[in-house]
Amino acid sequence: MAVLCSNCSGKLIFNPATQKLECANCGSFFSPEDVRDLNADLHSKYYDTRVYICGHCGAEVVTSDSEASTFCVYCGNPAIVFSRISKEYKPDGIIPFQVTKEDAIRYVKLRFLKNPMVPKEVKEKLTPGNIRGIYVPYWIINAAFSETDMLSGEVKNGKRTEKRWYARAGEVKLKNVPVDGSKILNDDISMKLEPFYLEDTKVFDEDYLNGFYSNTSDTSYNELRTSAAERCHKLYAGDVVKDIPAKNVKIEDSIYWVDIQDDPIYIMMPVWFFTFKYDGKPYTILINGQTGKVVGTMPWKQKSLYMITGGLTVLTLAVMSLLFVALKYNFFGLSTFYNHAIIGLMSFASFVLTRGITGIVRIFKNLKLTQSEDIFKYVKKRQE
Repeated sequence: MAVLCSNCSGKLIFNPATQKLECANCGSFFSPEDVRDLNADLHSKYYDTRVYICGHCGAEVVTSDSEASTFCVYCGNPAIVFSRISKEYKPDGIIPFQVTKEDAIRYVKLRFLKNPMVPKEVKEKLTPGNIRGIYVPYWIINAAFSETDMLSGEVKNGKRTEKRWYARAGEVKLKNVPVDGSKILNDDISMKLEPFYLEDTKVFDEDYLNGFYSNTSDTSYNELRTSAAERCHKLYAGDVVKDIPAKNVKIEDSIYWVDIQDDPIYIMMPVWFFTFKYDGKPYTILINGQTGKVVGTMPWKQKSLYMITGGLTVLTLAVMSLLFVALKYNFFGLSTFYNHAIIGLMSFASFVLTRGITGIVRIFKNLKLTQSEDIFKYVKKRQE
């Protein structure tokens, strides 16, 4: 693949800020479409790549560059070894990086680094050397989807709360549903990265890959169909739950089926990977290379978090107890208005406590996803 400047033979790198290939030597710039691959006629359906394999997580990292990566862009471990030169099948399209590496660092800083609960050692790891851009393979599908659900929900009946059952069934046609085509990338993480805006898709040109890594699709058609069914189920089920006139609605059982319409479209999506190690564990924060959306969370000072959470919980419960006693025995001879105010304060305190506990649970769930052993693994639910 020709990646040299026609003016000085310097190395060309794609710059997301200008959407141009720029020469590192003379500063010339070119549109990717204007840089011709001298061997294009010989392998119009394929392009040359270098493949590196991580000895820790098993990921295959593809790069058209001659740079030998010293660490895995997926799990952050320094266990990358050169494997082979490969000819990979060309995707149908590509969404070029629009977020620069500097912007990706800025977005992560805005999201996390002002938080005093993030350890200083982690903040110091946010450097350009720990961030790599990688194109992740996606399949864009059109599908006919049908589902039957059995749901439960809670409904007030006087002073009692009753559990009721509901049944729903329906069919829907979905268009342009993105399904990640890599077994390494966890489906929950890939969904959190969205949306990607397909109107920015370009006809695939390997020159867009200059300066970046990529990962080819390793998903068979049957695996893609299974993943598509799970993805469509999540989209459909969300609307079904909202349609039920009850609280705490849960889907107890589901039967669903998907039929992929037309041929799936193979597109490469841009993602920045910020990888680092803390307390002996590898972590990965992902940044959507088109929109700048940040996915994942930083390690927290767990002792401080537990102390603050415990202190707030004790304080809230103590205030609620005092308000309850004052209300029950009317120590201060309060009027009905003030009694109602106390009830309101107790309800508010209960709401704050519940939201706080929910937030803590969400933090730990995101933290678990951010740790690479859980984020990037080959054996996923869709493969069982």
